[in-house]
Amino acid sequence: MPVILMTATVLFIAVSCDKNPKGEQPELPPVESLFMSYADFDEQPVTKGAMASHENYIYAYSSVLFWHSPSVTLTMALPIAAYGYALTQESEYMGDNTWKWSFDFQWNEISYIVTLTASRENNEEFSIKMEVALAELPSLGIKWFDGMIRYDHTHATWTIYKEGTLAVVDGEMNYDFETNAGNLKYTYVEPEKEETGSYILYEYDQEAVYDASYTVSHSTGMTEIEWDTTTKEGHVKDEGHFQDADWHCWDTLANGLVDMVCE
Repeated sequence: MPVILMTATVLFIAVSCDKNPKGEQPELPPVESLFMSYADFDEQPVTKGAMASHENYIYAYSSVLFWHSPSVTLTMALPIAAYGYALTQESEYMGDNTWKWSFDFQWNEISYIVTLTASRENNEEFSIKMEVALAELPSLGIKWFDGMIRYDHTHATWTIYKEGTLAVVDGEMNYDFETNAGNLKYTYVEPEKEETGSYILYEYDQEAVYDASYTVSHSTGMTEIEWDTTTKEGHVKDEGHFQDADWHCWDTLANGLVDMVCE
């Protein structure tokens, strides 16, 4: 056999036997790039003294409260936790440009089997899907979310489901690695609900005076919130609630998040 042909044959065999081409495996983005945190608005401030007022911060807190409600959190909590755990697991190459992460997972003292798959769709994007089954019923897994992610992690879209087929939340993420600015949007799409079509848009820009913001569209109107993620000082605007188009401010966390006059 000619040397060139033999070399080509050996190369073909080596490539064909590569069961998991790690260099081609999609890199899963971090949890925080896909799933929103409400850590700066997760509890009301404690009133210190009868004269202290927290109306502005409390209204901002209440404006994002729907996204803490069981309508959303009961659907999203498990896939968020399971996705975070998947990032610590090894994948298995399934062929046809598809990788699978499959693992046992405990949540609220219940045992599940989670399967996360990622498939190359083109040179720019890969698809992702998570199915979850009770450990005692492994063949009855249901889809919890699916979506499309750019390989460079600058854009992603996904949908979270209830009962495997009913879409509840649509998500979209954009990120600029040069400026470290980005946004993350949730739209509530469960049919025939009071807040169907409502959305929350989180934006982050480290160069801004207030480096984080929410725009919250809900059934009663629109609320804009901006704050400093370090000091927690911020302001809120909602013409329907405050009966004006002004910003309404609160002080830093160190000063108790009390109302203050906007500068």
